[in-house]
Amino acid sequence: MKTINLLETEDTTGMIEQLYDFLSDIDTAINEVIDFDADYDNIAICGMGGSAIGGSILADAGFEISNIPIEVIEFTELPKWVGERTLVIISTYSGNTYETLMMYDQAIERRCQTVVVTSGGKIMERAVEDGVKVVSIKEGIQPRSAIGATVGYMANIIETTGGPKFKTEIKKVLPSLYRLRDRLVIGDNNNVAVKVARKVYGKVPVIYASPVLSGSAYRWKTQINENSKMMAFSGTIPESNHNDIMWWTEGSKRDAFQIVLFKEDESSKIMKKLLNVTVSTLRERGMNPLVIRIRGRTAIERGLRAIMIGDYVSIYLAQYGGVDPAQVNTIVSFKSRFSTLLNYMEKRKQKRAHKKYKAENEENPPSEP
Repeated sequence: MKTINLLETEDTTGMIEQLYDFLSDIDTAINEVIDFDADYDNIAICGMGGSAIGGSILADAGFEISNIPIEVIEFTELPKWVGERTLVIISTYSGNTYETLMMYDQAIERRCQTVVVTSGGKIMERAVEDGVKVVSIKEGIQPRSAIGATVGYMANIIETTGGPKFKTEIKKVLPSLYRLRDRLVIGDNNNVAVKVARKVYGKVPVIYASPVLSGSAYRWKTQINENSKMMAFSGTIPESNHNDIMWWTEGSKRDAFQIVLFKEDESSKIMKKLLNVTVSTLRERGMNPLVIRIRGRTAIERGLRAIMIGDYVSIYLAQYGGVDPAQVNTIVSFKSRFSTLLNYMEKRKQKRAHKKYKAENEENPPSEP
């Protein structure tokens, strides 16, 4: 496959530019002054899809530096522990994602300390009406391409309110990340993203990482799904050694898949041993896992580096496959159908409530004073 310079590649949909802006978006977000006070015991980051992944990266990084729980919630309901002593960050790029809107309503009802990160939509209208703090993201990009802004703003909000110093940690590593980006955009034989893309092209990649980089591995999966239009899966080690490994070592049709393993420069001795045993076991059984070295002294640096590599892998795969990385028509169609269904259900609910109210008032008409 020939060398591809992404900076010189026709970018009709803007996806390459949006990918390239990842670091400048983080840079802008962590340096913005955010006026918001909070006092909390735990953090809930609420969102779906590309709007939630930034929270997963910070939750993973919190493993090393956070003294308080940080959990990402991708659902229609908040867990019971979320309450007045919870910092709730509502993340929805479009502002119209129904699942996230439902979580927002519950956060307001429970009097949580709530901040909204969005580019507009219904969530902004509700937040302004409710007097809830809104942090605005630039418009006109794909939600999954807004990860730089969401990571940066979430890190800023959390540190500004007295939480883990994510913003400070990101500032330290930005120079090295910019250097990595300069290497990733040139698709030659020295580019790690190109090496991975060539290895997994035509196969189903399955990406494994330690729990500290589980969000980054999942980002690889979703970017390959959406940008490359390929199936991909992700998992964690050591958990996968208690289930997945049975198919990898004894199953059939394994040649259709490619294992990708993250090997972190900085990890515990036991984690390094687990990875080594995993790799040797797979190789002994005829598998050839692709081991990717993830540099970085801190979890947040390794997480961001892993994301960058995976994002570029997905773009090179799209180039090889001749597909448009921006096109996600099926997702758009699903959201539209789901929105229509929820609107119908809401109207039915309101109609039933009206009938009930009318029936009760007919049975018990108000009496004269």
